[in-house]
Amino acid sequence: MIPFIGASSSLQMFSASTLFSVYASLTALFTLIQQFYYQFVPQQVRNYISIRIEEWFTKSNPSTTLFTLVIEQFEDGDYDSLNQVYKACEAYLASKLKATSSRLKVSRLTKKDNVSFKLAQGEKYYEEFKGLKLQWSFIDDNARNYKGAPDVDNSRSHGARFANKYFELCFDPDHKDQVFDSYLPHILKAYDEISEWKKDLLLHSLDSGFGKPVCWRSVKFKHPFTFEALAMEPEAKRAVTDDLDRFINRREFYRRVGRAWKRGYLLYGPPGTGKSSLIAAMANYLKFDIFDLQLSSVPNDSALRRLLLSTTNKSILVIEDIDCSLGLADRQLQMAEGKDGHANSSDTGSQISLSGLLNFIDGLWSSCGDERIFIFTTNHKDKLDPALLRPGRMDMHIHMSYLTKSSFRVLASNYLNLEGDEHHLYGEIGQLLASTNVTPAHVAEELIRNDNADIALSGLVNMLREMKSKLAQKSLRARWGFEEDVTAQTDSGEDVITDEFSSD
Repeated sequence: MIPFIGASSSLQMFSASTLFSVYASLTALFTLIQQFYYQFVPQQVRNYISIRIEEWFTKSNPSTTLFTLVIEQFEDGDYDSLNQVYKACEAYLASKLKATSSRLKVSRLTKKDNVSFKLAQGEKYYEEFKGLKLQWSFIDDNARNYKGAPDVDNSRSHGARFANKYFELCFDPDHKDQVFDSYLPHILKAYDEISEWKKDLLLHSLDSGFGKPVCWRSVKFKHPFTFEALAMEPEAKRAVTDDLDRFINRREFYRRVGRAWKRGYLLYGPPGTGKSSLIAAMANYLKFDIFDLQLSSVPNDSALRRLLLSTTNKSILVIEDIDCSLGLADRQLQMAEGKDGHANSSDTGSQISLSGLLNFIDGLWSSCGDERIFIFTTNHKDKLDPALLRPGRMDMHIHMSYLTKSSFRVLASNYLNLEGDEHHLYGEIGQLLASTNVTPAHVAEELIRNDNADIALSGLVNMLREMKSKLAQKSLRARWGFEEDVTAQTDSGEDVITDEFSSD
């Protein structure tokens, strides 16, 4: 018995040492494999392996079955009824796929379009949203059932041969409320923002030819002007953009206080100071269409009301040179001059009244539309009827002034790629601008003549010196009573320049 007991003890000791040795070897091997895995296997591959392992355990556990939303391209097989939720999901995923997916469809419909990315057939995209784990899949029954068949969206012409396309969104069924109440609205909001940013802006003008009733006709608005390129005082520019942002973000405020969601701007100042450029910058900033209303083309108040009611939401209604429009100048000033306030109406046959315009801007008709901006421009603010200027009609008055040193830097940056005060002529140009009334349009025309900064700025200095000299001569002659003689001695071009740039 004793030998047997001794043999058993040595066998047990041998087994324990062997197991410990095997454990140590396996531990070392596992550590080596782990180091190799994290050092040499790319992060994308590790993520893919992790996802596949998670999918395997999810499928093997019935208690974690995913809930699936099916988002079809067409509603109930009606190929004329495109599902807007499908379009929203397609646009939303296209904005996120490029950086994360390993297999995508790439396309471009026209030369003007950017390259678009879509999920390929059977591919999956995983997203985390506020702690929710979401899985997207794209299914094309046409590609799955008919290998090699053409990818055609309009299936009506091919009968039942071409099936629908759809997205599948899978998630934990416990999170249905969060997906329905938070995630899907997030997708729709993102789609609306993408659509607004990509949409083509339209410029609408009046068409009244061939005896037809006056109506709007439109062309694509391709004006590239932005606030960054606008030669305007930085403080004034910031005040305008802040006001636009405040207007856009106060939908609920306007509803709560019972006011129409609209805003009025009056742009006033000499010709060439950038009023039209500011309108273009505002349209591009807001992504709003423009309706250019020429009141002289509108026969009466009834036609004006019809035109204004046919304007769209998210639009800018522009009436330029309103001081020259029919019947809209200051009525008290006209009466003092012996006019009846409608002196010009009979010349063109237009019977537009001030009250007809004001009723749409600030009366009962003003509530027929949302997110609208009214912009009036004038060279002579003092000639406008005070009824046009009060708050609620023209909420913000923006003075478009002559060029200053700070606004000149914007032009120098745009036309000559100069930044800051890096040119030696800036000092003299600043002094000349302070003593000469010159418009941004006039300076821009001088800068565009040459790409060389030295040549362009030298030409600008010569132009400003000449204008300052003419202004000084005019002032001196006027002081001595020779103003008529000055006009007689200058040619038409010089006379226009001195009138345009003389101070008020």
